[in-house]
Amino acid sequence: MKKTTLMPFLLLIKKVTFIIFLFFVVAGTSPLYAAENLWQLKTTKDGITVYTRKVDGSEILEFKATMTVDAPLNKIVSLFEDTKELSSWYYQCTHSELIKDEGPQDKIIYIVLHLPWPVTERDSYFRQTKSIDAKDSSVNYSILALPDYLPAKNGKVRVLMINSHWRFTPLPDGKTEIYFQQHSNPGGSIPSFLVNALAVDTPLNSLKNFCRLLSD
Repeated sequence: MKKTTLMPFLLLIKKVTFIIFLFFVVAGTSPLYAAENLWQLKTTKDGITVYTRKVDGSEILEFKATMTVDAPLNKIVSLFEDTKELSSWYYQCTHSELIKDEGPQDKIIYIVLHLPWPVTERDSYFRQTKSIDAKDSSVNYSILALPDYLPAKNGKVRVLMINSHWRFTPLPDGKTEIYFQQHSNPGGSIPSFLVNALAVDTPLNSLKNFCRLLSD
């Protein structure tokens, strides 16, 4: 008799538990709960579209930018892989050099970034890794900072983190789509609002300069 009496109650408990479980699963994947991490359109200018979004555990925004250029893939890849030219187009970069060539797919590169006074110059060693997507023939580059690769230099603050991705996708009409996404931490004691002010300027100006060199 006791088992018979308890059965409806136990079934009710199971149903309630299952409903609660479903609630948390749906809530965790719902756009309503993930809204703060959605991409926000910031600007569309000179054919360049820039978005930013918050990143969990960081006060610094992540950005992404896209544009289509009237240039073939091989010309774009050639310019992008020219390390000496990096300082000619990447925003606020005043110096760039190849430190180590680890084969056709991997390079160690060093750059110096000049930030507005009174912020100290930043420098970074990073690994650039190349890959090709067989599905769409896009050429992809992942960039990861190596803050401990060599000791810090006098008068410069080492960039703590760079996590960026570049993708160049050939289009049927001979044009190329450029995609640039990045999240970084410049190190030091720069207020996050100053760093976030560059979340639009960096991709916008970098891509504008890159395209200018393509047309030269």
